[in-house]
Amino acid sequence: MKSDLFINKHKLHWLLVGVLFLALANVVNQIVGKPYWGITRFIYLGYDNNLSAWYSSMLFVAGAFLAHECSVLARRNNVRGEGFLLFAMLLIFMSADEVAQIHEIVGSYLAKFTGLSTMEFAQHSAWVWIGGPVIIALFVAVAILLKRELAMVPGSLKLLLIGLGMIVVGGIVLEATINFLNHETLQWLWDVEIVLEETLEMVGSIFIAYSMQVWRDGIRSWPVPKLL
Repeated sequence: MKSDLFINKHKLHWLLVGVLFLALANVVNQIVGKPYWGITRFIYLGYDNNLSAWYSSMLFVAGAFLAHECSVLARRNNVRGEGFLLFAMLLIFMSADEVAQIHEIVGSYLAKFTGLSTMEFAQHSAWVWIGGPVIIALFVAVAILLKRELAMVPGSLKLLLIGLGMIVVGGIVLEATINFLNHETLQWLWDVEIVLEETLEMVGSIFIAYSMQVWRDGIRSWPVPKLL
């Protein structure tokens, strides 16, 4: 099936190179003091409407495409594919969220509604304390839902767990720490946190794509028994 090779390991390697390039470009731009607004506006990892945000969104689309291919191949090999399809839908939502910032809008609204945003520990990232547990619960559900199928191809489950873990550490744990930093005296830590947080999220999405690619290619290479 030609479409199965639209995204392969080699292409994922290049997508990872793109992530590392963006991270390095942001580090260099920070070190030299952001001399050109146009460049900063174009690559800054903390913005939601530039090249970096678009690239991050595209990585989730790549993972969703591979997850959908896994669902198709699963059904053709008498393996349950519903979990892969649901995961593909979640990744598409996460892709849209990268540029639409749905989690921050909804999370901030709920934080204001509950009064959480007035608390010192949640002033700068109130959504994390409301949305974070939901995201973690979804990721745990995905791991449980796909555990049996992914176990059929060695390495795919491990890659998925690493990817999900990176997103949790970057997008939830690290972002929650910014509430304890002072802009006036620790601005450089804010800048480091943004680069590290966004880089971890993007690398995590690449590992998710690797997981789906490994499973897809593994299933394509040999017949598998039916899972009841």
